[in-house]
Order: sequence, then structure tokens, then C-alpha cells
Amino acid sequence: MSPVNINNFNPLLLHETIFISCRKVSDKIALKSSENPDNLYTYKDIETITPRISSLLKNRGVKPQDKIGLLAENCPEWGIAYLSILCAGGIVVPFDPDFKITELANLLRLSKVKTVFISEKLFLRFGDTINNIENDIEIIKLNNIRNLSNETTDSFLCPDIKPHNPAVLIYTSGTTGDPKAVVLTHCNLLANLEGIAEAIKFYSDDVFLSLLPLFHTFEATCGFLTPLVQGLTIIYAKSLKSKDIVDDIKENSVTCIVGVPLLYEKMYQSMKSKISELPILKKAIISISYALCKFAWLFGLKAGKVLFKKLREKAGLNSVRIFVSGGAPLPALVAEWFNMIGFVFLEGYGLTECAPVVAVNRFNNIKIGSVGPPLPNVEIKIDDPTSEGIGEILVRGENSSPGYLDNPEATKELLKDGWLYTGDLGKMKNGFLYIKGRAKNLIVTGGGKNIYPEELEDILNQSPYIFESLVLGRKKPDDNHESIFAIIVPDIEQLSDEGITIPSETDLDKTESIIKSEIDKANCLLSNYKRISNIEIQWEEFEKTSTKKIKRVLYK
Repeated sequence: MSPVNINNFNPLLLHETIFISCRKVSDKIALKSSENPDNLYTYKDIETITPRISSLLKNRGVKPQDKIGLLAENCPEWGIAYLSILCAGGIVVPFDPDFKITELANLLRLSKVKTVFISEKLFLRFGDTINNIENDIEIIKLNNIRNLSNETTDSFLCPDIKPHNPAVLIYTSGTTGDPKAVVLTHCNLLANLEGIAEAIKFYSDDVFLSLLPLFHTFEATCGFLTPLVQGLTIIYAKSLKSKDIVDDIKENSVTCIVGVPLLYEKMYQSMKSKISELPILKKAIISISYALCKFAWLFGLKAGKVLFKKLREKAGLNSVRIFVSGGAPLPALVAEWFNMIGFVFLEGYGLTECAPVVAVNRFNNIKIGSVGPPLPNVEIKIDDPTSEGIGEILVRGENSSPGYLDNPEATKELLKDGWLYTGDLGKMKNGFLYIKGRAKNLIVTGGGKNIYPEELEDILNQSPYIFESLVLGRKKPDDNHESIFAIIVPDIEQLSDEGITIPSETDLDKTESIIKSEIDKANCLLSNYKRISNIEIQWEEFEKTSTKKIKRVLYK
């Protein structure tokens, strides 16, 4: 097993950079479906098929910088279509497979796509909607893509595309008004891939398991483009069920997983739950071993690789080398757990407008609770910091988007004096970035104190009785100041284990009493001005985005 050589990284167009991998490891599997193992593409297939599909697109009237939609679940053909669009000089417009019909129709009109690649399953759901859009959109079914490539031997790589031309157009969720379209150029994406390659060491036999939705920039860059430019293998998961994920890991000797905090929180809770069922002596041994790992960590030693080898094997995760977390805040307790039991667990930070990675922890220098130093080719500045050093995070680098399509006002707010304004709050300490929350979520007390809801949620979510929480500032009826309000979703499984049955009226009262007690415990850890004064209990999980962030705007 040898490290991938990144010294020959060429700043060309995105698809041309991937073709470099195709020539180096032509016979290696690049994309493979776990559900249907016969559905796979080698690097030679990529280099052969994508220019042919590009030629077909050209013959059907696709011109340089035409927008082409991509609507499918995670599968190898998604990647083939993505690269074919780039070969034709087009701009990839990925759509969320979970869109409602009205949402998709709106984005089809806004984006003015000429063609849409779509899976068979989603065609049954959205076909009529696409056909009814005024601007006559051509539909290409992804399950036919290999056969389509066999219809011609002609290949086409558009010669009119430059590195600073748009490669991808990402539409924001648009919870208020029309969504904005983030422009990411070939140069933006290549700069981010180069920074990632310098920050994280990959090996020639690394295997990625693709779990997150590919239409999102985090997965597209980190779970799709990163392994391809490194010449590695990507396995598309059967499903997001725990058993299927473990089976996929075992069957394919998966070494790298890119995920969001919710995935790792569930894995953490599952392992902790199984440990709680062990005999007292075994639990004591695990507790002592964990304490030893934390002590060794202080001296730069990773004792968990040895002490927790059997635990990793029993969990079916012994082949995994790296976990990467991003897309949302991660409880420090979860990052600590995975690192202590012997994994390399790297928390990072980014946003779509930065293609998306801005910062990530490094193999031999992990600061738990931090999202790591900036990538080598990225600068970070904290704007107008408080006395605690907290301010808005500004970013500068070739990975930064040139702005929003046809939206000069929003672009002007995003980009000022060469810096990209993220809207996120954080501070730098010894070169490491610490995220404090979103500026728009900030709660300001009557005394002018700043409260970061994410900090309080992190504390609340450590309770075994709290499944998830949302902290908000709500104005008091008698004045204009905000009080700290928490919406709590109880952990029904934990309550059930203790004999509490919902919706029994008596047990509802017990649950309320337990949750109030947990709030009191949390308040004891907080300064007076941060303490939670009111709560609301709800039983349904919070509505979330595709990357499992709570849609906070719905609960204000």
C-alpha cells in the first residue's frame, strides 16, 4: 500500500484531470453499485464512454455552456453523466431526488436546462413534469447510458472551455423566495481538489463508500471527484440502513467514508447501546481502556488502534481507515469517541460557495472540537471579532465561487474586497478554526451578550433522553428582549428501555419531568445569561435538509 502521488496534479479542466487517472489506472474499478455488483465502470470505461456521450449531446444540439440537468439517486451512471456533460462543454445542474414536483418544476424553469439525465425510477415520478415545461427539455434515461455510448465511436471534448468557465450550477434550498444559483468553475473545483489532496493522505487501495446525496457539493467534491482524481474506487451503498452499510463495508473492504454528523451520531449511539448491554466487568474494561486512550492522546499516541481492535471488528468497521465529517456541526463527544477507539476521524468545514471545503483536521494533528486548519491553498480571516475572538468567517482562495448566477445584489453581499463572507461565526486558535454557529442564528441578550444556539444544542444532545434539540431566541411578551427557548425531541427508544410508554398520559408527565431535569443539568453547566428558560416537547423529528441540517426557519 503506497500513498497516491499528487505531485503531477495538473490544473486543467475538471474532466481532463480525471482522464489523467484513467490513463494511469485504466483497468481499475472506478464506480460500482453495491446493490448490483455487475453495474460497474472501470477508469478505461470512463475515458471511453464519456466523450462518446458528449458527442451525442453535441449532435443533439448541446452548445458550450448550455445547462444540463442531472436527476438521479446515487449510482455509477450519475458520475458518467456528470463527466459527459463537462466533456460537451456543458454546465452540470444537479437536482435533489427528494424534490417535490412543484420544487423541481420551479428549478427547471429558473435554470433553463436544455436536457435532463434522469434515472428510470425518477422518470416515473417526474417525467410528466419535465415534459410539461415550456422550453422543450430533452430527457435521457441514465439506465440507457452504456447502450447510448455504443451507438457511436465518435468522441468529442469541447475545445472552447477555459478553467474559469462554470462547470456546475448549484441551487440553494430557497426556503424564502427563489433559490440562488451558486456558480462553481472548473478552476474552483480543481483548486479545492488540490487543497484536499495536500491536506489528506490517500492510498492507492483506498475504497470510498458513497452515502450522501451526490447532488450536494459536499459529496460531489469529497466522495466523487476526490477519489476519481486520485484513481480510487467508489462503491455506491445499497441503502442508508445500518445493516446494509456494515455489509457494504465488509463486502468491499471500504476504507474511507464521508458523512454528515447525523450518520456518526447514530453509529456512536448504536455502539454505546451495545456496550451498555455487556456484563459489568467488560464495561469496566472498556471504560478503563477509553481513559487510557484519552491519556495517551495527550502525548500524541493513538492507543485505540490496539486497545479497541476487537470492538472495531465486532462493529464490522475494521477495514475503515478514515471517517470525514462535514455539512453540519458535530458534537465534540462523537469526534472524540471515534478517534479514541482507533479511527482517523477528521472533522472539517465548508460551504457550497467554496466548492466546498475550507478547513479540515489533519491525520497527525487532530484538535477535537475544531474543524482543523484551512486547506493549504485557502486563507481564513475572522471579521470584527469580539473580545473572545469570535466573528464572521471570511474565506479567500481559488476555490471561492465567482458568485450567484444573474444575481448581482446577492453576489455583492457574498464577495467584498476579495473575501467571501460565509455568514458563519467562528474563531481561530493556534491556526485551528472553531465554529460557533450561523450569524443569523445568533441570540443577543438584553445585556448585549452573544449566545450561540449550537453550543447549547451540543450540550443538550449529550443527554441519553434527548434525541435532538433546537435552541432559539424568542421575544418575551412584556419586552423586546429574547429569552432562551428549546424545542426538545425525546429519545423514545431510551424512554422505552426504562418502561415509559408513549402516549400514556402518566408517562407523558414522567417524560416532561425527565426532560426538565435534563435541562436543569445542562443549565448548571452554563453561565446565567445562557440558561434555557422555556422548553417545548415535540415527538416528531425536526424537518431537515438533504444534508440533515435542521430547517431552523420552520421553527422560529
